Amino acid sequence: MNKYLIIGLIISFASIALVFALTFDVSTIERIREIDPKWFLMAILLHVLSWVVWGLRIKVMCRYMNEEMNLGLRESISIALSNLFLAAVTPSSIGGEPIRIHLLSKKGFGVGRSTAIVVGERIFDAIFITVSLPIAFFILDTYIENRTMRLALFAGMILFVIGIALFVYAVLHPTFMRRFIKFIIRKIKIGRFEEKMERILGKIDGFVESFQRGAREIFSLRKRSAIAIILAITSIYWLLEFLIPSCILKGLGQDPVILQSIAAQVLLVVMSIIPISPGGSGIAEGGAALLYSFLVPNRSVLGVFILGWRSATYYLNVVVGGIFQHRIFK
Repeated sequence: MNKYLIIGLIISFASIALVFALTFDVSTIERIREIDPKWFLMAILLHVLSWVVWGLRIKVMCRYMNEEMNLGLRESISIALSNLFLAAVTPSSIGGEPIRIHLLSKKGFGVGRSTAIVVGERIFDAIFITVSLPIAFFILDTYIENRTMRLALFAGMILFVIGIALFVYAVLHPTFMRRFIKFIIRKIKIGRFEEKMERILGKIDGFVESFQRGAREIFSLRKRSAIAIILAITSIYWLLEFLIPSCILKGLGQDPVILQSIAAQVLLVVMSIIPISPGGSGIAEGGAALLYSFLVPNRSVLGVFILGWRSATYYLNVVVGGIFQHRIFK
C-alpha cells in the first residue's frame, strides 16, 4: 500500500511540476506574493465540511436501513475519514469501499447490507453526476473552442452514461449479476486458485441475496422521502467539493468563475474515476490544467492553482485518512 501511495504522490507532484514548467513566468511570482490566505483556509474548511456531510449521509442511509440501529454522526464521520487513505492509494479517485463495508459490518449491519449501503452511496453519486454532466458539458461548450477537445468530452460523457446504465441494470437485476459473477469465476481456473473456485461459488448466492435484500430496503418505493433526502445530502456534498477551486482562484486574485468551475469539476470527477493511477493522480492535475486553461485568462497561475486545489483535497485526504485508518486498524 505504501508503494502505491508513493507512486500516486510522485505522479501528482510530477504533473504539477510539468504545469509549473509550462505556465511559470515573472507574473507567477507576483501572484504568489499577493495570495490571500483566508481563501485557502476557506477551501480547506469546505473540504472538512464535506466530510461531515458525507458522514451524515452514511448515518441517514444506515438509519433507513435499520431503524433499530442508531449510528452516531461521529461514528459515521470516522467511517468516512478512514476510507480516505485507501481511496488515495487505489486506482481511480474512488476507492476505500472495502474499509467502509468492513466498519459498517462491525457495527452489526452484516456484509450484505453494508455492501448495499456503500454501493447505494455510489449510486446516489452517479445519479447526481449523470444529471449534472449534460449541464456541465453545455456550460463549457461555449468556452472550449478546440473541436477535438469538445468531441472527446462528448464521447466521454456518452461512455460514462452507458457505464452507469449497465451498472444500475446489474444492481436492479441481481439474477443477471449472480450468473455473470459465476461465469467469470468458472473461467478463472489458474493453478492453485482452481481448488478455491467451488467454495467461492457457494458463497456468492448468500452474498447476493443479502445484498439484494439490503438494496431493496434502501431503494424501496415506500421510502421515496428517504431517497429525496439522501439525494439532497449527496448534492450538498458535491457542491461543497466543487466550490473549493473557486476559493483557490479567489485567493490568487482571479475571477472565481463559480458556475464554469463547477461544470469543470463535474467533468474532472468523471475523468478521475478512470482506474489508471492511485487516487486519480496525474489525470486530475492534467485534466484541471487543460479545462481551467480555457476558464482562467491568466495562465501563469495555473500551477499554483492546481497545487492549492490538490493540497486542499488529495494531500489532505492522505494525511487525515492515514491518521484515522491507523487509529482504527492500528
